[in-house]
Amino acid sequence: MLLVEGIRKKLLTQRRDLFRQVAQTEEELGWFQRDIESEVEERGQEETMVQLLDRLDGRAKAEIEAIDRALFKLGTERYGSCERCGKAIPQSRLEAVPAAVFCLTCEQAEESQATLRK
Repeated sequence: MLLVEGIRKKLLTQRRDLFRQVAQTEEELGWFQRDIESEVEERGQEETMVQLLDRLDGRAKAEIEAIDRALFKLGTERYGSCERCGKAIPQSRLEAVPAAVFCLTCEQAEESQATLRK
């Protein structure tokens, strides 16, 4: 039996931590931008900051979306079922990665396919 409340708490904590991380990074980048001295440095640093925020926002957004999907699915019978093969995801995997949508075998297959697409 899944420990639904424990998983729900873990998901909510992860979600809150991601929002904090994004806010902190944006605050640090704002401080960094205020301390720029030369115009050349400024342009280079702005480009770096934009690239960093794009990557961070994309990664954080994907993680938050995965957490939100898992929170939604917690109230249904679909939580804990692999979205690829339909088999039950082991409880130990769900406790370690509560937003997991694939069993370990299917996760590895997805990662291999993603690597090939790059």
